[in-house]
Amino acid sequence: MEEISAFQAFLGTYQSLADWIKALWLIVPPVFIFAMTALILRGRREVPEVDGELVYTVHRDDGGQYRVLRHAPPGDAPALLPLDRTQPALTSPERHSARE
Repeated sequence: MEEISAFQAFLGTYQSLADWIKALWLIVPPVFIFAMTALILRGRREVPEVDGELVYTVHRDDGGQYRVLRHAPPGDAPALLPLDRTQPALTSPERHSARE
C-alpha cells in the first residue's frame, strides 16, 4: 500500500469538502488576521483623558490590609481613611475561599 503524507491527506480531505466549506477555509484566515491586527492596534492607542477626578483608590498593602486612599489636594482631609469594620470588608480570593 502506498504511504501518503499528512499534507496529501489534508489536500484529499479538502477536495472532498462542500464548496461553501472550501470558501470558508479561504475567507476565515484573512479575516482572523485582520481582526487580530485591529484589536492589537486598538489596544496600543493612548488612553483618553477623563474629564472627572479620581477620588478614591482601594489598595492592599504588604500585610494584606486593604486601605482606601483619598486623592485630595494637599491641606484637605487626611489621605488615608480607615475602613469601617461594621461593614463587610473587601477580602482577597484566598481568604474568601477559606471561609466557605
